[in-house]
Amino acid sequence: MKRFALILFASVAMAACGNAPENNAATETPAATEQVISEEAKKLAGPIDPVCDMEKESTWTEYTVHNNDTVWFCSETCKTAFNGNPDKYASKLH
Repeated sequence: MKRFALILFASVAMAACGNAPENNAATETPAATEQVISEEAKKLAGPIDPVCDMEKESTWTEYTVHNNDTVWFCSETCKTAFNGNPDKYASKLH
């Protein structure tokens, strides 16, 4: 009888594990908060190529100065695109 009770208790306990109510309020993040977190993460990550959004690597040699800030590029193609229309990419600079 003890064995039966133990098996029954274990079965009920295991079945209850997957039935806990979910707390979506704690896991959902408003879109505005996600955007702020994303922008902060980009600032902490370091410079990026504003044309293709690549994070700067130590091997990059292409750069330009825009509004007294150095802007790095992964390639001459990205540098040319930026220099052709810097206002288009200005929002990506920090």
